Amino acid sequence: MKARWSIIPDIGDIDRCLSLAQEYDTAFEYNDFFWPYVYEDKDETEKRIGLYEKLERDKSRDTLHGVFYDIAMISTDSVIRKRSRELVEQSMDIACRLNCKGVVFHTGRLAGLDTDEYNRIWLDGMSGYMSELSDRYKGIHIYIENTFEKNPDPIVDLVKNLKGHDNVYVCLDYAHACLTETEPAKWYDAFSPYIGHMHINDHDMRSDLHLAAGDGKIDYNEFKELVDKYGTDVNMLIEVNGYERIKRSLRFLREL
Repeated sequence: MKARWSIIPDIGDIDRCLSLAQEYDTAFEYNDFFWPYVYEDKDETEKRIGLYEKLERDKSRDTLHGVFYDIAMISTDSVIRKRSRELVEQSMDIACRLNCKGVVFHTGRLAGLDTDEYNRIWLDGMSGYMSELSDRYKGIHIYIENTFEKNPDPIVDLVKNLKGHDNVYVCLDYAHACLTETEPAKWYDAFSPYIGHMHINDHDMRSDLHLAAGDGKIDYNEFKELVDKYGTDVNMLIEVNGYERIKRSLRFLREL
């Protein structure tokens, strides 16, 4: 299977990550900066930014996963909302320093809450804030990732509201989609006009385990058929950690 792959670099094993990236022509997606122990420590943040800046490699396809732990961008609590937005914008600023193509954010939706009122509040609030964020960071893509959503409708409604902002896209997390009762093909079909990035890994069809591709129960033949059908020309992050699991995933996917 041919695709534009991305991998997660391990700062403690960076030489082997660089070798893999060169061998398989992958980009990087930085997962360091959503961890509180990193972003709350200015010295640690600067150390990691400095290391990544010095790497002699093509960074034009690189992405960054934005903060998501306890993040509530549209919280009705002004203190929580303010802090959440500060951290979101910190992620964007770090991505700019690293010359990343884009930043991935979760939706911030409360899992299991699916009332008409909540959906309206979330859609209005996210549409307004993502519009502001898009305007402030015009040179960088913003990717909205499906997380706990049962179906693609809320995110599709959001990106439709933001259709005038040409730097806002969907990040289809295929493994997350496979944990819902909505068929993966329906997720792909609904998202296909808006996909700018993808995440893939494997699991047991019950929990988000982030196994190496091929080590779980996701039907990767169906995944390949969908990729071939829609021809989405985007980076696909193999969202697993550790050199061996990344390498095993790359080998498995290339042989599809």
